[in-house]
Order: sequence, then structure tokens, then C-alpha cells
Amino acid sequence: MNFLAHSILSPKDPLVMLGNLCGDFIKGSKFEGLNTSVVKGVRLHRSIDSFTDSHQLIKEAKGIVRPQFKLFSGVVIDMFLDHFIARNHSTLKRHAQYVYDSAHANSTNLPDSFNNLLFYMEKYNWLEAYAEVEGLHRIMLQMRKRIGDKSPLEESVDILIQKEDEFNLLFTQIWRDAQQKFSF
Repeated sequence: MNFLAHSILSPKDPLVMLGNLCGDFIKGSKFEGLNTSVVKGVRLHRSIDSFTDSHQLIKEAKGIVRPQFKLFSGVVIDMFLDHFIARNHSTLKRHAQYVYDSAHANSTNLPDSFNNLLFYMEKYNWLEAYAEVEGLHRIMLQMRKRIGDKSPLEESVDILIQKEDEFNLLFTQIWRDAQQKFSF
């Protein structure tokens, strides 16, 4: 799961939600100096990742894109899942604004590397952009630049379009399972 899913699968504590968002930016147990709520969010992030990485339907979804995207199949599926969630989220605009406002109000509690990413996330409004195929394509291009041009991630959108019904079935069940496990 990517940023949108992690932000939704968080309790209504903005610091826990932000910790959940920045989980990939904090390695190991380097929690010194972090707010305890942010640490709680990082741990939640890792729990969500562990759940999804071991979910049989995630493995099935990765199998669809693995021939073309190999090591980046997980990134592609995370982004596809956020696309699915965004398309079906009735209060997406309000939720995105909550995330951005929370980040502004609490930036001193977050790693600089994550604050740098948040700048671009808000500038290009990734959380809402996930809802449209064109927005997902644009985000994939930005991610490609971030990983050093190692994989043409934006080409994955063609697979999403071709296999939309199959992905919808998979993601509906995955999202239902995740919401049941991580409901607050």
C-alpha cells in the first residue's frame, strides 16, 4: 500500500497518521528524537506492510506485473491499490487536505527527507491525483525519476487499463481485509 492507503488506515491522531506515512523513511529502530505518536505510526506502517506483503491476493496481483516490472512490481501494485482506493473514496478531497494540513502543522516532528517528499506530494496533489489514470501516470513518472530511471513505471498504467476488472476484484478483497484488520 502507498501513501493514501496508509493515511486512511490510521487512527484520527495526526501524528500517528504522519508516522504511518513516513514509515519507509525511518530505518530500523532509529526512533530517538521522534515523538511517541510518530513512532506508533511507524510501527503501524510496518504492520500494514507486513500484512499486505504476506496477503495471497497481493502476491497474485504482483504476479501479473512481475514479468515486466520485476523488483518494482511491489511499487506498481502499491500505486495501483491507491488508485483503486482514491476512485472509491467519497471524501478524498477532504482527506487529502487533512493529510496536508497535518503535515504542515507537524513538520518539525518528521524526518527532513519525508518533509521534502511531502512538498512534492502536496504540490502535485498526489493523494487526489491517484483517482485518475492520468494522475497515476504522472505520479509513476515522478517515481521513476526518484528511483533513478531503473524501470519505466509509467508503462504499468497500460496493464492497469487492460486488466482493470481483474485488479478491481483483487483490490476490493484486499482493501476489505485491510480495513477489517486495521479499523480504528
